[in-house]
Amino acid sequence: MNNPVKTLVVGSRFGQFYAAGVAAADNLELVGVLGQGSRRSQALARHLQVPCFDALEQVPDDTRLACVAVGGAARGEQGPALAQALMARGMDVLIEHPLLPQELHELLRTAARLQRRCLLNSFYPQLPWVARFIELGRQLHRQQGIRHIEANCAVQVSYATLDLLAALLESVGPWSLDNLAPALSPWRDISLIMAEVPVSLRVLNELAAADDGRMQMLQRISLATDSGTLLLASPHGPLLWMPAVRAPSEDVHGLFDLTGVALPCVEVLQDAATDWGQVYRQVWPQAAASALQPLLDGVGLVRRQQRSLEVVGLWQQVTAAIGFPETPPQALPAASLAQALEGCR
Repeated sequence: MNNPVKTLVVGSRFGQFYAAGVAAADNLELVGVLGQGSRRSQALARHLQVPCFDALEQVPDDTRLACVAVGGAARGEQGPALAQALMARGMDVLIEHPLLPQELHELLRTAARLQRRCLLNSFYPQLPWVARFIELGRQLHRQQGIRHIEANCAVQVSYATLDLLAALLESVGPWSLDNLAPALSPWRDISLIMAEVPVSLRVLNELAAADDGRMQMLQRISLATDSGTLLLASPHGPLLWMPAVRAPSEDVHGLFDLTGVALPCVEVLQDAATDWGQVYRQVWPQAAASALQPLLDGVGLVRRQQRSLEVVGLWQQVTAAIGFPETPPQALPAASLAQALEGCR
């Protein structure tokens, strides 16, 4: 592509995926990594053969986009302040979730005042399995209505999970929240109504000190209709359709007719990613780069911003209801089932 858009990545932890995605995209040009001069930031810049900046003044003046992979107050970080400074330098900004409501309101006010584009990114809707789940869920909701949604997630991606549901339902409110389950385990059960659809939300409310990447799971979401259940087993698949259970048709004698063509027990709509290596090398960088599209063309940006404002208010209420995260027990390495069973002997 001629004249790729010059793009800066801020932050070098999760920012690694943004940097890799931008570097590989034909319509983008990675101008550098802005960090605090850490060895990690310098190593990432060397790996991608771009400059490593430790001050905003060093960033080239013709940089148009910035990916801020730095958290806000909820993570004890200064991402929103960085985003405002980047917009003041003339850049449109994507910032990673989550943010507190007041942080997002202030960012969008700053963007409007400076006539810049700003987007809070929940990341996972860009993954192909999640995007297909949202698309099919919308179709089912329009055609026959969703009777119930069950969503399980880690607390680290609770905002992203609510944003995914809001995208699927094409609305957030009217909403209500009821904390039903007593705190007998790190799993917290919340009963929600979103856009007049009942939602059972279960959040694993554990957070290891200085390691927000340690999780038992990311997301698992199912939506029930009269015809069957659509299940997203994880953000990386598989995506399954399970037809509703019905007794076989009967013959004239009242016996079940077992000769006809039967529905499959489960339809595999989209297989899972091969492994975490594929996810980290390809899937996440591609998702990170594609998240920038609303900043490039403006399509759907205002609608996304309004949805983010509504979701972040709901997310704040959910996190208040489930309370402060617990410290998880001593970590065992992630393992295949065979390895996990071997370790239990």
